[in-house]
Amino acid sequence: MPEPGKTLQDHFAVVFFAAALLCAAAEIVIWGTPLVETVLAWILLVNIGVQGLLAGVSHWYEPSAKKVAEKLGWAPGSPFQREVAAADAAFGVLGILAFFIRDNFLVATVIGASVMLFLMGIGHVLDLRKNQNDSVYNAGTVVWFDLLLPVLMCILLVMGKAGW
Repeated sequence: MPEPGKTLQDHFAVVFFAAALLCAAAEIVIWGTPLVETVLAWILLVNIGVQGLLAGVSHWYEPSAKKVAEKLGWAPGSPFQREVAAADAAFGVLGILAFFIRDNFLVATVIGASVMLFLMGIGHVLDLRKNQNDSVYNAGTVVWFDLLLPVLMCILLVMGKAGW
């Protein structure tokens, strides 16, 4: 049986998403804020913002960078890992700012983060098919979130703009 901490670590995207939904639900119940905008804002804060900053740090600094590379099926020490770290951290900052600024800043953050995540997801799928890289961060829940979270964010954005 896997260790609970290891399982949570391997499926961190699910944990962050659950946290975002719980925070959104609490805000909706306590303050009566609009459902669609609130859920989207919390996804941006937690999944794009906090998770992005943590991913940036994890990809950049040792010893976590080596562990992350191995869980992705990458060779540790690749300079590309620092470029991924920079992109993750940049979108992390945007996700946090979008939570507070909202309006068109939220729109731009959703579009940019969606493009980045979806293309990362495609990259994982291609790596899985071409190289049979079934490492936990290349073929696990991370890849599903890279592909599905952008779709969800775009749907919520359109619904919010339509007045839902």
